Amino acid sequence: MGIIEGALRAGELRVSPTAQLFIAESQADLEAAIAAAVAGNGDVILLPRGGITVTSTIVVNKSGVRIIAVDDGLNPLARGEFNALLADEAFTDGPVMQVTAPCSLEGIGFVSRDTEATFFGGAALLIGGAAPAGAFGVWVKGCRFPKWGLDNRIGLALAGGAAVADVLIEECTFEGVGANFDAGIYAQGAIQNLTIRRNHFRQCTAAVQFGAFAGGGGPHIFLHENIVEDGKLLDTQGNAGDGLIVGNWLETATDTASYDRSVSDLKIAGYNFSGNHYSE
Repeated sequence: MGIIEGALRAGELRVSPTAQLFIAESQADLEAAIAAAVAGNGDVILLPRGGITVTSTIVVNKSGVRIIAVDDGLNPLARGEFNALLADEAFTDGPVMQVTAPCSLEGIGFVSRDTEATFFGGAALLIGGAAPAGAFGVWVKGCRFPKWGLDNRIGLALAGGAAVADVLIEECTFEGVGANFDAGIYAQGAIQNLTIRRNHFRQCTAAVQFGAFAGGGGPHIFLHENIVEDGKLLDTQGNAGDGLIVGNWLETATDTASYDRSVSDLKIAGYNFSGNHYSE
């Protein structure tokens, strides 16, 4: 039984009758599958166990593509450990993947060597960024972002050089592994309706870090049910924003141990809080 037939029989995939199915075992396979996908068709690209070493940024610019790692029955928090996109030793100047169109990414590992030290540089996965537009409705689920002692500072970055909206990041693991991430998730620019829920952060100086937001009002963030083992849950770097921070679990005490400012000051800046759990 082939990998696609096995996934279908196991009920892992729900696809339309017209959707195309691809297997990608190399960077060339993955880029060819993205190029061959039909926009809006819900085409599926499967990544078998083994991982892919990339020598340049893979750009997902086709609407409706689903890229899914076959997990071989692993704990969901470990998905991506054996299905990672890993930067080649010589590839030190960009993310391993950039998303510029609506798509879904599930169970993939993202491991970068990007040495960039400003703004969203140094991320393993970049949604939006600079001029590209169209990263609306992106779904990142069950992915793994390990630093593995490399030079990248950030797991996942969202940079709204053009509109990045209605992004859902859930059930992912962000882990420093050898050295802390500056941030598990970093966001700045023209971003709206960002949901970050049920993720696990460890060895991150900040689980989530914000730069300045464009367009007024901030990102309308919904940050909830995340687990932060160490570090701050949120570092706004003094920027104003808008959103709700609710029902998260932290090892640290409230106020400046868990945020860059006190909760009262963050409320004045536009952030609202309810039902978070701090150290006992």
